[in-house]
Amino acid sequence: MHIENTRRRSNGTIDIDVYRRLLWREAMNQFFLGLGQVGRLLIRSIAMIATYALLLPRNPLPPGASSIFVSANIPLLPARPNI
Repeated sequence: MHIENTRRRSNGTIDIDVYRRLLWREAMNQFFLGLGQVGRLLIRSIAMIATYALLLPRNPLPPGASSIFVSANIPLLPARPNI
């Protein structure tokens, strides 16, 4: 059985400030533990999204397609004549 010693002031009244500080400390611990869990979930989700974006297969552009001098109206490959 756990028995707590009651903290009393010099005039004999119960020192409730000690208990308020203990309750406040416990509340802050619970808050920051919950905040840490949310932070870990956020970091995991960002890492998963970044990994997915970095590992997507990309189709390479044909040579010269990214050049600013190539007009969109000019085909990159010459058309073959129908024989």
